[in-house]
Amino acid sequence: MCRTANGMDINGLGQLKDGRGNICPVTIVMPTIAMEAKELAGKSGTNIVDEFMSLLDTKIHEAKDMLLERFDWICNQSAESAKFMYENNVMAGYVPEEGIRSALKHGTLVIGQLGLAETLQILIGCNHTQPAGMELAKQIEQLFKDRCAEFKKEYKLNFGVYYTPAENLCYTAMIKFREKYGVIPNVSENDYFTNSIHVPVWEKVTPFEKIDIESQLTGYSNAGCITYVELSGSVKHNIEALETLVNYAMDKDVPYFAINVPNDMCMNCGYTDEIGDKCPMCGCAEISRLCRVTGYLTGNYKTAFNTGKQQEVEMRQDHTRVTVE
Repeated sequence: MCRTANGMDINGLGQLKDGRGNICPVTIVMPTIAMEAKELAGKSGTNIVDEFMSLLDTKIHEAKDMLLERFDWICNQSAESAKFMYENNVMAGYVPEEGIRSALKHGTLVIGQLGLAETLQILIGCNHTQPAGMELAKQIEQLFKDRCAEFKKEYKLNFGVYYTPAENLCYTAMIKFREKYGVIPNVSENDYFTNSIHVPVWEKVTPFEKIDIESQLTGYSNAGCITYVELSGSVKHNIEALETLVNYAMDKDVPYFAINVPNDMCMNCGYTDEIGDKCPMCGCAEISRLCRVTGYLTGNYKTAFNTGKQQEVEMRQDHTRVTVE
């Protein structure tokens, strides 16, 4: 996975990175839980946030049970199912007489999440670009972090918090949500849920503001996350600006940072650069546009991803064109 991260291995390999990875993820669609909390609060007169946190806690425990079941099923497979991987230490720690669990126990079981921004909108009427939203966001992420730490200690397996890329789930979860709850402003108007803890792509923020916001939450994840900013053009003639952004993200302890810039290629003559509607060399209009969609660099996102992710990419704000007020 593009954003896999591995924390301290509870089973003896410490901070070793090579030979470890995410074994299996389960993602919690948080906006659905927020709507359930809203219904419960409306019926009982209780606090919607309290209802949500209780429901979320239950779902986190259910996700844990699902991961344990899947992990046990995977561990029952023969090493012959991936002979090269185990015999060549691609997965570290393999002991033949102990089976593949001896290697897989060093990997990570991850509890992912989708749609923090929309969840906050349902619960308190704003997302985490606002102070009130950020305060609640930190409470939510702390719950994920605390529970995964407890599971890790109890089951002697590396449970971790994962900020799910949701290449397909962003769309499929939204379709199901909209079928049940309809169109809700700032929640289900589009064909996708916002990726994990990201600032919604339609928010007009500068690169530094986006880093400032997301860096407050990335530290809660120990199983993988990404923060990226969108630039309007190539930075090859402004390396100092590129270094400024990278250093700023590093200073904010962002563990995985990416900068999206136009990277186009003419399919006729092969000219590569930032290209408008037509190639400046041969006039061809057939242009391959390499872009980052969820962490992966994708040649043609309109054929590689579903309509929800396509819309998300098209709605992305150019962070360098935002005016600081």
